[in-house]
Amino acid sequence: MTSYPETPGEPAARMKPDEDRDMTLRQRLAEMMTLRPLAYRELLDNVTQTLRSHALEQIIETGERLPDFVLPDARGNLVFSHELLARGPLVMVFFRGDWCPFCKTTLTALNRILPEIEAMGASLVALTFDTGTYVASDWQGLNLDFPVLSDVDGGTALALGTIYRVPDALRRFYETISIDVGIRHGNETWFLPIPSTLVIDSNGIVRHVHASGDVTDRMEPRDIVTSVRQVVSSPGDEAPAKRATEYDTDCPQR
Repeated sequence: MTSYPETPGEPAARMKPDEDRDMTLRQRLAEMMTLRPLAYRELLDNVTQTLRSHALEQIIETGERLPDFVLPDARGNLVFSHELLARGPLVMVFFRGDWCPFCKTTLTALNRILPEIEAMGASLVALTFDTGTYVASDWQGLNLDFPVLSDVDGGTALALGTIYRVPDALRRFYETISIDVGIRHGNETWFLPIPSTLVIDSNGIVRHVHASGDVTDRMEPRDIVTSVRQVVSSPGDEAPAKRATEYDTDCPQR
């Protein structure tokens, strides 16, 4: 059993082949949560309840256009949203950072389905509020084959509504275990992205949204592949995929 709620050096969950085949991503993350200290689980539960009851309308909806962005990747190269969309559909995933084992397990699972996504002409990018060397650590530490982008000051998440401020009690808890989000983000606002997934068609229209206040509730990799396949087979000539947002943010207005 781990001693701390989020250990920066803790690896993503590694499952045996039969367990990996039988368990969904959400089941794996939920199992990981049971290993966290009770006090930490209670803090996260409070955050989840708060996020579920506020500002659902602030998250971008299916049928809306993705706001343009220009963000640096782990190598310092600028990535333009219009260039990504020129290649085809886009999958955007927000995550907290490599200090979060739930995020690391999710990104590792997404790396496995990357060939299927790319085979359909789509791209996958992950966004974090981390800056500088922390972004490189996020990307290199997991040997990811897709870009990790630094959403500096959470500007893109703010435009999408997938952002919230860490409550004081949870902030103090993180600080006691040497997780300083302020240092990682280069500011002292202590905002975090809501773990979320967006599937956008090549015209820049959001076709699927999954956003949650629960760090264990991520869009299943197989569902992402299915969503991309639907977008590819009906590029803008059918109604967008059903909105999958369940919870939202204690967040600023977008």
